[in-house]
Amino acid sequence: MHGRGREQAVLHGLLADAGQRGSALILRGPAGIGKSTLVDDARATALESGFRVLTCAGVQRESSSGMAGLQQLLHVVVDRADRLPERQRAALRSVFGLGPGTSPDPLMLSVAVLGLLEDLAQEQPLLLIVEDLQWMDQPTVNLVGFVGRRVRETAIVMLVTCRTEGADQVTDPGLPELPVGRLTDGDAADLLAELNPGLRREVRDRVLDEAEGNPLALVELSRGLIERGLHDTAGLATRLPLSARLENVFADQVARLPLPAQDLLLLAAAGNEATLTELGKAARMIGIDAPEQRLREAEAAELVRPAGDRLTFRHPLIRSAIYGAASFPRRIAAHRALAEVFAGDPERSAWHRSAGTVGRDEFVAKDLESAADLARTRGALGGAMRYLERAAELSPSPQQVARRLARAADAARQGGLPDAALRLVAAARKVADPLVVAELTATESYLALYVGSSGPDVDQLIDTARRVTAADRDLAATLYLFAGIRLRMESPGSATAGRVLDALRELGFAEGDVRTTMVNAFLAPAEHADRLLTEVRTLAGDLSGLPAPWTSGLATSAEALYDYVLAGACWTVTVEGYRRAGALADLVSVRLQQARNLLVRGLLADAALAADEGRRHGEDLGLSVLVANAGLIAAHLAAWRGETAPVEPVPAARADLRFHLDWARGLAALSAGRYADALGDLLRATAHPDLGPLAVADLAEAAYLAGDTGPAVAVVAAVEQRMRPFRSGLLRMLIERARGLLAGDDDRAGEHFRAALDVPGAAAEFPLQVARTRLVHGEWLRRKRRPAASRDELAAAAAAFDLAGAHPWAARAKAELRAAGIVVDQSAQRSGAALLTAQELQIARLAAEGRTNKEIADQLFMSHRTVGAHLYRIFPKLGITSRAALPEALAELA
Repeated sequence: MHGRGREQAVLHGLLADAGQRGSALILRGPAGIGKSTLVDDARATALESGFRVLTCAGVQRESSSGMAGLQQLLHVVVDRADRLPERQRAALRSVFGLGPGTSPDPLMLSVAVLGLLEDLAQEQPLLLIVEDLQWMDQPTVNLVGFVGRRVRETAIVMLVTCRTEGADQVTDPGLPELPVGRLTDGDAADLLAELNPGLRREVRDRVLDEAEGNPLALVELSRGLIERGLHDTAGLATRLPLSARLENVFADQVARLPLPAQDLLLLAAAGNEATLTELGKAARMIGIDAPEQRLREAEAAELVRPAGDRLTFRHPLIRSAIYGAASFPRRIAAHRALAEVFAGDPERSAWHRSAGTVGRDEFVAKDLESAADLARTRGALGGAMRYLERAAELSPSPQQVARRLARAADAARQGGLPDAALRLVAAARKVADPLVVAELTATESYLALYVGSSGPDVDQLIDTARRVTAADRDLAATLYLFAGIRLRMESPGSATAGRVLDALRELGFAEGDVRTTMVNAFLAPAEHADRLLTEVRTLAGDLSGLPAPWTSGLATSAEALYDYVLAGACWTVTVEGYRRAGALADLVSVRLQQARNLLVRGLLADAALAADEGRRHGEDLGLSVLVANAGLIAAHLAAWRGETAPVEPVPAARADLRFHLDWARGLAALSAGRYADALGDLLRATAHPDLGPLAVADLAEAAYLAGDTGPAVAVVAAVEQRMRPFRSGLLRMLIERARGLLAGDDDRAGEHFRAALDVPGAAAEFPLQVARTRLVHGEWLRRKRRPAASRDELAAAAAAFDLAGAHPWAARAKAELRAAGIVVDQSAQRSGAALLTAQELQIARLAAEGRTNKEIADQLFMSHRTVGAHLYRIFPKLGITSRAALPEALAELA
């Protein structure tokens, strides 16, 4: 293999190491540079070593339907899906049309594919070859990245080829890369001498110059000279980009075949998924006699070769050369013939019929829309998007154009393709009527929440809702809800809130309607706090009968009214609702909101578990804003535990995330003894009108310890005044503790601390906030020379901090105890739960409940073998050897 020894050694090394660890690698380089040759060599080596080899290849969009690459990769092993957990099995079988349609979430499908491949790799090492990634649809690219990042602990090697230049823009799947560059001048000359030793020097030099070190160019340019009997440079193509020159060479080779053989090759290029039998049927439809003979002619020209029941091109550039060189009428005829052959497959038939359509055609557009529905049902959301976009191109009516583009945008959003969704929304807006504009506005609002796109502003939401009120009152209410959410997140206290509330009242919903309650709680919680809290509690009385978006809204409403315990119950139901539905993007969002709720309530281990799950799935789905939120939660947890965590920048428009950033930084500085820094961060945090009260006690503590209580006194007084309408035990405890700290050594401080500790239910509902109050109360008692009373408070605080893993706070309480004359163990007791990672703790809890590995895998969106691997690591950490011992071991951790 001329000049490819280093690359060859790398691939052979990956195969040799497969028994110890799996790997994934992208070979990236220009067309013809030798990527496929390297992969073919690896394939041969793998087969000799006992590997199973599965392959697939991307093709240009004119001849491809959605998820074709996945189907090609797994079609020979999909019968093994019966071993998978139930929901994963249903997702994978749905993509292949082998079971009832389930519209699987892309992440669930990715987990199913990983689980199937892990099962196969248990039997024998597995080599996965994915060629021409640049031509695969985006969901398949995402799936390749998902699997490739998770094969390290398996006997799987994945090799992916991708052009540095090429057709469709794809997202980087995030895998290691091996650049495949041009041959050195010496290696190129050696290869050419081997291919055509009789070339004259000036011809050889011209071929070397034209080929630019590209092996395929050396082969094909010299082949062209030999076939034409040329011995000088006049027969070489005019200087063009190398891929175009190669396509010209291939097109010239095809043109020397009889016309019927050329037409057969055009059918193969247009219908890449067609079997040899189907190609024969299509060939006869366009008047090709004896297609078997025409196939032999193409084989003799070394352009194609049979592979099982299908035809493969010697190089992908041959396919594109054939299709690109064919006249428009010949392409149309080929696609129409293929549409007839695929009549029993509505998706492929509709796609080829659309490719064979000139001008606009509503009948074909309707067929494509039906194909999109089928694709959506089997989870091919990228395919559904493409069908709908093509249907819009064929639609005679502007209204149908807009409607189909809007549906395509929604399919793209659900399929994890935010850039495509925004592009389609923009296209649809140019021709949309008010109702479709409203649907597009809702899609944009979802994207803004999850990936940080700008989305419609509040004025646009209000105006759009007004335009559709007469036609669709429920859609108008949805837009007002988005306006309320946006104001609460970005502009709390804005005067615009009144416009939203007035507009919502004009819709005429009955008092107590869940949408009216939610928007009022978001935007004007203090005005009718008692009534709103009663309405929320009434609506939450039977959460089992409510859809997940409503239970989510009730959770947010309860938090707006500072009832974090009620909100916690609503988040639990919401999380399980979205988990059962497999709605991963929504699950990530509410899982992080649940984590934030648990953090406020001081349940650090549970908060870490929820945030970790949200972060993992958010990264897989590319939900950048939600991943940033997960990072803020991790930073806040780290501040409690005395650790450090990197924090990603937050969107400038999100006032709520800026609050959480300042609060996390302030708490970290406070726990580290940097009181002046903490004061600055917490002054910014408490400026938030809705969320600021949660940080008011931290502010007071930083101010007292920094010796600068003036600014904090004013803030606490303002917060106390603003919070009077709310019946919240949490607020009362925080404000009383803040007032006690700012009272200094005055006797009134003790009254405030005792009032904070007397809040009913606080010890069970907010254990760490109670511990913080006991800590500062104990410190105050010691300063007042009441050591016995101080010891009780400080000991209780230290025990609570130790149990939660809040190490810096435990250390501070123990230092005070020693100052009060108590001998304390110097070593920080590690929380039992901290022995396990958040993911391990979640798996251990589910296993302790009696769930099987497959049931856990379905719930947590991971392969069942990954669950088994985690349990293998969990048992020795807990000092046990079986699942039966898990309940007792976890009980001891608590």
